[in-house]
Amino acid sequence: MYSKTPFEPLDWSRPTPGHIRILLISGAGFFADAYDLFAISIALVFLKQVWSLSASDVSLISSAALFGAVIGPFIFGRIGDVFGRKYVYGVEAALLAAGSMVSALSVNPTMLWITRFILGLGVGGDYPISATLMSEYAPAKSRGLFVAGVFSMQGWGIVAAALIGLGLLHANVNPDVAWRIILGFGAVAPALVIYFRRRVHETPRFEYFVKGDVEGARKAMRDVLMQDVNIDGRGNVERINLVKYIPVILGTAVPWFALDVFFYGINIFGPFVVTAMGLAGSPLSSIYIQLYAALAFLVPGYYVAAFLVDKIGRRSMQIMGFSIVAVVYLITALMLRNELIMPTIILALYGLAQFFTNVGPNVTTFITPTEVFPTRFRSTGHGIAAGSGKLGAALAALLIPIYFPITSNVGTVAKYAIMSRLLLLLAVMAIVGIAFTLLIKEPKGKPLELSSGEVASQ
Repeated sequence: MYSKTPFEPLDWSRPTPGHIRILLISGAGFFADAYDLFAISIALVFLKQVWSLSASDVSLISSAALFGAVIGPFIFGRIGDVFGRKYVYGVEAALLAAGSMVSALSVNPTMLWITRFILGLGVGGDYPISATLMSEYAPAKSRGLFVAGVFSMQGWGIVAAALIGLGLLHANVNPDVAWRIILGFGAVAPALVIYFRRRVHETPRFEYFVKGDVEGARKAMRDVLMQDVNIDGRGNVERINLVKYIPVILGTAVPWFALDVFFYGINIFGPFVVTAMGLAGSPLSSIYIQLYAALAFLVPGYYVAAFLVDKIGRRSMQIMGFSIVAVVYLITALMLRNELIMPTIILALYGLAQFFTNVGPNVTTFITPTEVFPTRFRSTGHGIAAGSGKLGAALAALLIPIYFPITSNVGTVAKYAIMSRLLLLLAVMAIVGIAFTLLIKEPKGKPLELSSGEVASQ
């Protein structure tokens, strides 16, 4: 049985236009996050025609934003718990917009990777703040839907990057202009939402549990529910013993790390993967394959996950997704190792892995940290998990091209062997994700105070 919490009017409400407004404001940032992270692989198609880039240059440019995104969640997540979610909401979007614009003006590889790193700080900072803010406003029964809805905008960011790249290729735009357009476009979405983010009210839970401001919590709830509500209680609560949350930290951080190793390891270097599968020819075909995978599998996967996560549960979906991805990568690795090259089947398996990555850990690792940490530590906990994930992504982006080099100088049989070894590694990471997911208790449908252990059930 659930105990009564001060936020029952919010927890058991129907979705309102106020909820939708927060979803769209938060989601616009995630559109930009995904666009900026994945656009670099498209921009490099043009950039390689302009600058003489070594393998190390490509790896550094590709991974710079991800390394910034490793640090950003820790910084902004902690600030969000100390000073409030609204305190930094919009600041990270401004950093993202500025980083995009300056990176598009880079004059050499060093300037590009430095500005991409700065951009990554904004990307990483957006994760814990947007996720926490949405979760602390969303109704308990549809919290997964709303938080997943924010995250689903990533899919459209990836699609936008591919479409802009294709458009510039077909228009025969000067490569030195094209890559700058691609990177500069990443500033548009975050610039548009800075104003709206600064006007979002501080969350009622931060007002109540951290500031002890009951009236502030009441105003925040009224802003979303569009009606006056009563809140019982004294506002502030005793501090939480964070030692007992160590298993929760591991259960959210390690699966996200494992996920991003194989998610970014495959996607950032999509053209290399396509080449290894024997499906690539020109850069144009590589971008088409990425667009196909995004529209056919990634985007539908986001929405299937959004509508199932409050029914199946986060824990079950995460284990299911990791399991299917592991099996698919093992099958594909064995096919490549034995030179059973059937391009259509391999591409279908790749798409299947993409789909269940989203109908599983790519969405659930984002949602769960917002539900299993107490208010005073919620955005910090989410920041630790997100930063750990982006560490996995950055290491994959930096090291995979070095230790699994798939280039035009590598023979066909060697390409298959390299790709097979890479897929085996990614399958192992999926199994690691399953093991650490078991540390988390299912939070679906519960008020945040109960799923996080902040208030005991009766």
